[in-house]
Amino acid sequence: MPSCAFITFGCKINQYDTQAIREEILDLGYVESRDPSAVDLLVVNSCTVTERAGEKVGEKIRSLTRKNPAAKVIVTGCISEDDRIRLEKIPEVVHLIGNEEKHRVAEVLQGAPLLEKKPRRNSRAIFDLKIHGFEGRTRAFLKIQDGCDSFCSYCIIPYLRGGSRSRDHEPVLQEARRLVEDGGFRELVLTGIHLRQWGLDRGIEDGLARLMLDLRQIPGLDRVRLSSIGEGAFTDAFLGAFQADSGLCRFFHVPLQSGSERILRRMRRDYTIEDYVAAMERVHLQLPGSVLATDVIVGFPGETEEDFQQTLQLLEQLRFVKVHLFPYSPRPRTRAARLDDHVPVEVREQRMIRVRELCQRLQQRELERRVGDRVQVLIEKESSEDRPSAAEGLSREGIRVQFEDLDGSLRRGTEVEGILEQRNDQKMSARIVAIGAGEGLQR
Repeated sequence: MPSCAFITFGCKINQYDTQAIREEILDLGYVESRDPSAVDLLVVNSCTVTERAGEKVGEKIRSLTRKNPAAKVIVTGCISEDDRIRLEKIPEVVHLIGNEEKHRVAEVLQGAPLLEKKPRRNSRAIFDLKIHGFEGRTRAFLKIQDGCDSFCSYCIIPYLRGGSRSRDHEPVLQEARRLVEDGGFRELVLTGIHLRQWGLDRGIEDGLARLMLDLRQIPGLDRVRLSSIGEGAFTDAFLGAFQADSGLCRFFHVPLQSGSERILRRMRRDYTIEDYVAAMERVHLQLPGSVLATDVIVGFPGETEEDFQQTLQLLEQLRFVKVHLFPYSPRPRTRAARLDDHVPVEVREQRMIRVRELCQRLQQRELERRVGDRVQVLIEKESSEDRPSAAEGLSREGIRVQFEDLDGSLRRGTEVEGILEQRNDQKMSARIVAIGAGEGLQR
């Protein structure tokens, strides 16, 4: 039987899409191999959110085709939209399949032609991809939204993925039931390019709260998590859903990008610092114990030392546990690349060092505050020969937790209740007080 391998770059949506493509190709009779240098078919699901990300995809494809020139290569994802000319020069690349036709990878492999005219960027056919499991994971990603209507000045994604589109309510529930019943998943992570925009193209306001509560009605689904969410989502209905149901994980990754109002305007972000601070303060007040994470771009064009200091002050004020830092990198064909006052590389590098040191201190402080907290942890790594008497998992609040497992009884996919005892680098260690699943924990 022919062999295949899959390589995924980039976001959680790409990981979801690769899983769906994997299932369809394996259904055709292919056998998956862990060695991409010795397969008949290689499927690359690409990312080009930054110029360097796109370069890495091209480098990986060229490296693999040198090792395995007999392989047929299918490239899909954002780079197939953005860099067709360069990829078409690689003879092993037999198909470049854009995001709007990503759901047709398996049928194109069987001989169906790609559309001569590029599909419209508001097609809902992108949701024709479906999954029944999630390879190698204890938590499954569930795509509910794609595309973006925001057009931030530094971002090319709306041009490559099109406008925001929402997956219908009932198909989301149907797929969630399959993942729980067939795959045994106790936690689902809702993913999208811009989750706050879910439902808006359907005329649904504030619908995400209802969707999450409906998901929690599925027997066996103990935890529902959001991958990333905009500050505008934190309405009374949204916060009320989390107050009503402890199975909605109180971990919120809310991109900030800059603590400077002036820089936010240059970025064309759709909120003010006042909006953002008010949303995060509502979380701390109404959902105590929540973990906040964010993204920050360092050295955006025009960023002064004062702008940078405002970002540092806001990070400390809002008590983030996790901060993803990105030095600004000009992305061709974006508004930001054409702005004046680009920050010198050496200044960007120095600011990255300073903000990284601050974020490490903030994380240490916030984790130490949580010593004594009672948490529920989904075990993702069992103890093994390499990790004797040790197991590890993720709490509902998104904290990495380690347990002593002297008798080897902790099983992957089991939820354990523990009391946090001490910080260990970016993780916490905990003492087990209950073992079981979800609300049926055994005392």
